[in-house]
Amino acid sequence: MIFVISRIILICVMLFLIASCEDDFNSESKSLPLDETNSAIYKLDEYIGAATCAECHQESHQKWMESHHFHAMELPTEQTVRADFNNSIFKNYGITTKFFRENEKYLVETENQEGEMEVFEIAYTFGWEPLQQYLVKFPDGRMQVLPTCWDVDKKEWYHLYPNERIAPKDPLFWTRSMQNWDHMCADCHSTNLRKQFDDSSQSFSTAYSEMNVACESCHGPGRDHVEHARKNKGWDGLSHFGLADVNSSNVAQIESCAKCHARRGFVHPGHHADNSFLDHFLPEVVQPWSPDMQVPTYHVDGQIDDEVYVYGSYVQSKMFHKGIKCVDCHDPHTVKLHTYTNQLCTRCHVPNEDNPTGFDTSDHHFHQAGTNGAQCVECHMPHKTYMGIDERRDHSIRIPRPDHTVEYGTPNACNKCHIDKDAKWAADAVEKFKGPDRPKDVRHPEAFHAFRNNKPEAESLLLEVCRDSDSPAFTRAGAMLALRRFISDASFDEARRNLDANDSVVRVAAISKLEDLPDADTHRDLVPMLKDPIRSVRTEAARILARAPETLFTRNDLEIFNEVFAELELRYTSNLDRPESHLSLGILAENRNNPLDAEIHYKKAVRREDTYVPARMNLATLLNKRGRSKEAEQFLREAADLQPTWGQVHYSLGLLLAEDRSRLPEAIRSLERATAYWKDNPRVFNNLAIAYWQSNKIDDAINSFLQAIQIQPENPEFLQNVVQLLAQRSRWADALPYARRMARLLPDNPQAQSLLAQIERNSKAQ
Repeated sequence: MIFVISRIILICVMLFLIASCEDDFNSESKSLPLDETNSAIYKLDEYIGAATCAECHQESHQKWMESHHFHAMELPTEQTVRADFNNSIFKNYGITTKFFRENEKYLVETENQEGEMEVFEIAYTFGWEPLQQYLVKFPDGRMQVLPTCWDVDKKEWYHLYPNERIAPKDPLFWTRSMQNWDHMCADCHSTNLRKQFDDSSQSFSTAYSEMNVACESCHGPGRDHVEHARKNKGWDGLSHFGLADVNSSNVAQIESCAKCHARRGFVHPGHHADNSFLDHFLPEVVQPWSPDMQVPTYHVDGQIDDEVYVYGSYVQSKMFHKGIKCVDCHDPHTVKLHTYTNQLCTRCHVPNEDNPTGFDTSDHHFHQAGTNGAQCVECHMPHKTYMGIDERRDHSIRIPRPDHTVEYGTPNACNKCHIDKDAKWAADAVEKFKGPDRPKDVRHPEAFHAFRNNKPEAESLLLEVCRDSDSPAFTRAGAMLALRRFISDASFDEARRNLDANDSVVRVAAISKLEDLPDADTHRDLVPMLKDPIRSVRTEAARILARAPETLFTRNDLEIFNEVFAELELRYTSNLDRPESHLSLGILAENRNNPLDAEIHYKKAVRREDTYVPARMNLATLLNKRGRSKEAEQFLREAADLQPTWGQVHYSLGLLLAEDRSRLPEAIRSLERATAYWKDNPRVFNNLAIAYWQSNKIDDAINSFLQAIQIQPENPEFLQNVVQLLAQRSRWADALPYARRMARLLPDNPQAQSLLAQIERNSKAQ
């Protein structure tokens, strides 16, 4: 399985390509120098290779050689190249790409980053079916993924982005960082990958223990196991001696699989089977969504939307929480299903008291036997197509809910087949066969739908999700992240309560929610989290505590913080080829009052990827703070040219322009653009309102303040602003309801209570 990147603004999220792969430890890998720290992290002398495993495990080895894991990355040969390189051509948006051979070389002539045609040699094949891609190696050592793929079934070329022209200046152009194998693909295509990037020479020398996803990718390094076997000591029931015991529980198994079968961010290098997943990665959850993100990761009910692989959907499922393992459905070595019929499910789902006739009957699925509607997976695991032709099934394994489609706009399995009917028809049909009552959905679509649509009940619904012990941790973590928009005491208290959550992904989200508190409060709440046993938790605490003055720490706490901060820094210094890492290092430098280092890192981010907008924005803010407003404006205008529909760019530019009162009309235009693209940020509307107020556009100012209040009704600042504006205009009656709400939110604030009293007096006098 391979991945195509959606057009989403990626700030600090590191996406990757999932798949599988072949071969022995290559000569390039052996010759690469590694320091002692890296050698220990990657356990280089502990990996022994699939050929050694095959000495005892012939049957498993033979099955593996039939798998996509074996074939996913190979040297180009007659046996491995599935595409037509016999002078075939593919035309896309005026670019004619030619595929041909010269002796043993496989070559492609296509557009380069300068917009000119160039011939490139294919270095590796990538994937097996339903599509195959091809890698090109560049002089700086990096490898890039060609955007033209081979459809194995139709035996034809096609483009990953068929409906838009991906020009050389586009961040998604095939030679740029978003299509870089070393970062985006390699970690999940090879065994024990070591991405090696020299920042001084800007060159790669990435290496691996084996080219493909071999035995030790899933079972862990095998040296101790092999030495034990060769000494004939016997196993005494310890068949997994020295290896990850991936069959001990479904959690242990998915911890091994999740490295590649999850959409996740990078936390720490050197993951090996049997390591804690969240010590090395942090999965994306059912996240908040805004118009800036053109493709949300999940639907509001947790169904897959953008390419998220399997982990995120499966850990939402009832099957996961009942202990079902990946290998209960998939052969562990071929990775194929045990059977492609309903028997895969009915082996476990046998008749019971609630369903005495069983599940593979029309009494259950109310479809004719042998039709698509009678197949378990069609109803409970509907698919979505990625990469143009690759169908992936949703592993949250849910009951079809067309009533949710009616209410929340989520997809449902019924209408994937009954395309001539609407969701209301499907919901009525389900009610006819199953009765009016639907089970509680512990994934809480109502809360995420309210959040994404700025409904007033959003916060209370999200709080209910966080408190629902039946809700998957994946869902509760998403709700906690969504609560970052709200500033009520209840949401902060809920975050503090979840610092003790059993699930580490929830603890990470709770820490993130506390980021907006004053330094003294975050210090009090988060210093204990530096001792959390899970790396993603404690490093998230260190990230936020980095801005706190050292004077707040005791000597012992400061020592612990410095140790964890070093782990946090390694997260980014392990990925200096990525602009996101330089951005994060720049933010850390700013938080630690080191603006010179911050400027260096922001500029390095732009050097690594000249289309990268977030670094330009942070750099502009930093330069403006240091009195270099002209440079700052230039970087923001470059950012606006690169991402004209990203609201945050226009917002930052508007704030900068508003500092000069003579440029207030320009500032208003930028802020208006920001509100068009960043509709869920109340601060944008608040600052636009202030600009209107300063320009004497009073009605526009009031309306904009009210927009901010609608998005964040519990923020007394917005209420205070509109109250002061209305009071200034002697519109006492209009100001009164907002003044009362403000006073309720600030019961101990004498100025707020005094302002309310003044408005009540004047309102009565009018």
